[in-house]
Amino acid sequence: MEKALFTTENLPQGLVVKDVFGMIQVTGAVEVSNKGMMRGLFERKKNEYQEVIESFVNSAPAEANAILGVQVSTSSQQFRNGTFLYITYIGTPAIIEGQ
Repeated sequence: MEKALFTTENLPQGLVVKDVFGMIQVTGAVEVSNKGMMRGLFERKKNEYQEVIESFVNSAPAEANAILGVQVSTSSQQFRNGTFLYITYIGTPAIIEGQ
């Protein structure tokens, strides 16, 4: 089941919250430095940003069909092996339905 992500505090007209679950939080690292030619070739189809979002959505209970109040924060850090962007997603899984 696909989950809808809402960053707004108010749902669109016609939708109501039927149940909520505990808040979830996921942090993932995305390398933003130049990876070099060999790593670039082997990881060409890898989308680290999408993997972080999917991890966040998959951490919600299976019965939830939405995540409300989604907030995103980022920070970056440079290490010897590259520069990384850390992305944190926070939100509240819920069951929403039409009125």
